[in-house]
Amino acid sequence: MRNKIILLTVLLATSLLSNAQLFLGAKVGLNVANVSASFQKTSFSTKMGINGGATLKYNFMSTFGLQMDMLYSQMGSQAKKVESLPDGAGGTLTTTTETVYDLSYLQIPIYANWEIPIKSEKLVPYRVRENIISIHLMGGGFFGYGLSNNISTSVKQYLVDVDNNASTTVIPKVSGANKKFNAIDFGIAAGAGVSFNISKVGKLTVDLRYLMGMGNFNSNGGFVDVTGKKPVMTNSAPQIELGYIHRITKPKRWSK
Repeated sequence: MRNKIILLTVLLATSLLSNAQLFLGAKVGLNVANVSASFQKTSFSTKMGINGGATLKYNFMSTFGLQMDMLYSQMGSQAKKVESLPDGAGGTLTTTTETVYDLSYLQIPIYANWEIPIKSEKLVPYRVRENIISIHLMGGGFFGYGLSNNISTSVKQYLVDVDNNASTTVIPKVSGANKKFNAIDFGIAAGAGVSFNISKVGKLTVDLRYLMGMGNFNSNGGFVDVTGKKPVMTNSAPQIELGYIHRITKPKRWSK
């Protein structure tokens, strides 16, 4: 019985590999990146960035395959902290600290890709019966390695004294890399997209994907709260990507 199961598994794997198709392509897109962290009196907002690179798709059958990207990806966030304290002379000192996290990564998402073909006659009546468009769903994970990190901080102080006179002090911006930055990142990737057949071997793709980071880039304590705590800091980003994939293997029976 055991030998039969092994034989059946080998035959199934051989059949899938013999019918597999390989696509190679490129993509470029935008990140709406943000950082999740708990710093007192601090809010984080999104920061736009770009992503782009190569993609490799391996279809085991016409509707299912695996895909891997290798992308340069700009992540990060914009943080703002506002704190009001007595100045010790009867007035109030409001300090606004703005920090920009400019992070860039080499990201490698790996995910399963399910395609749902749509017949052309469903779109335009009386056309030939062929698939010109497909909807695809994707799910998996990603690995990232930090290529650079630059943290810039600017401080503005607004003082209202006891006589209600106001003055503003701007402290020069300070920027540089954080040497304790943890470059390793990983997380979950999921999304959906549309593929358009523009030739017998080429497809134009539009993807919308969400990356939820699970790697703490502050694990070495590079960023400390006013209380002395070292908050967990993780990346996240919706991504929109435009790409092209080209079939580099011969067409199989199921692809006709």
